[in-house]
Amino acid sequence: MTIITRRLAILLLIVSIAGPFAAPAQAQEESYGYLWQLEFDFAHDFNGLLTIHVGPWENGDLVEVDATSQERVACKRVGPVYLDSGDAVFNGGYLRCTMDLARIVANNHGLDIAPVDSYGSILMQSRLIANQTDVMPIFSHPDADYTIDFALTSAVTPAQTLWNGAGLLQHTFPGVVGMTWQTYTYEYRCAWLGACDAEFEVGPHSETKPTLGDRVQFHTGPQTFYIGYDGANTFSGRMDRVLIDPGNSVH
Repeated sequence: MTIITRRLAILLLIVSIAGPFAAPAQAQEESYGYLWQLEFDFAHDFNGLLTIHVGPWENGDLVEVDATSQERVACKRVGPVYLDSGDAVFNGGYLRCTMDLARIVANNHGLDIAPVDSYGSILMQSRLIANQTDVMPIFSHPDADYTIDFALTSAVTPAQTLWNGAGLLQHTFPGVVGMTWQTYTYEYRCAWLGACDAEFEVGPHSETKPTLGDRVQFHTGPQTFYIGYDGANTFSGRMDRVLIDPGNSVH
């Protein structure tokens, strides 16, 4: 065997060994994706549970789940907030939370995600009861803000604001009393390469509205967000569940 032949054989051996472990990052990003959801149940503490799914990705959809991981997202109580029988009780206080989604996805799954990512939908759901007639924040993040207007005693108006050009989206539900337990669901969603709409649900009532916005833009680096506070106003009442669940092109 000549020197050139031997060198070629050694090179082929190295490539065959290293190949599966040295795939270019760009190729991985094109074929692999992730989904996440953050849930607060207030059963034992104020922290949230972040669940991440990763797997093959095609045309805005996660084709299948190859791996799943979970992490606790730390939240600090600020002011008068306490736990009672599985509820978080807000009385002028709020929760301040921090999450570094990109770091968690990289640490748990070895997947590098963009500093600002694009989601085809985002769902927020909460079960709560208010004890004041006022506009109250539920979830406040630099890229997604959700509030409920309880100012009318015989109607509620949930609203959402997203960092994607859609602006303020809201709908009033007459006949719904905010000072009783209700499940509130908001979902903004975009068809793959298509139009977007916003759906609001309060108990059995629902309303869907077309929007002029685009896909949801969301910062994945270290972010601070709040539950029950928007920088000026606070929520007053009880919450027993909060869910934040961004999705792909069809949630």
